[in-house]
Amino acid sequence: MGRSGSSGLDRAWDPDEGADLRRRRRGAWVDQVLDRAGWLPPPERALVESVFRDGRTAVEIAHLTRQDPRAVRRRVRRAVDRALSDRVAFVMRARTRWTPTRRRVADLTILEGLSMRAASQRLGVSYHTVRRHKEAIEALYNAANEPRVSA
Repeated sequence: MGRSGSSGLDRAWDPDEGADLRRRRRGAWVDQVLDRAGWLPPPERALVESVFRDGRTAVEIAHLTRQDPRAVRRRVRRAVDRALSDRVAFVMRARTRWTPTRRRVADLTILEGLSMRAASQRLGVSYHTVRRHKEAIEALYNAANEPRVSA
């Protein structure tokens, strides 16, 4: 229950309002999140767009999907973190030059955030194959991001 008096705290604290992801940032950051949400798998893209474009709260989404609001907030945060990741941006720029297997490994492990084991099961390839491609992607990412030394 809220406190009464002249302090302005005469209403109950709303935990959803306190943890509402939309109220923390505005403008260019939200635009970037929405632009990069297109790189996410459809369920995560819909979730991010529902929060940041449509203005739904985690409680509203949780009620519609019969989930815990904390789980919804956690899913949104993970999806946003992944969408804003430099690795995801690198994969989206470079993936057209890769073999189909490497592209599928990158899609599952980096874009969708699956573990290597889950990716190997979904692709029907060995764990070793997934690990080999993931290590190659990491090496390409590191090479693309290391500082250039000019002579």
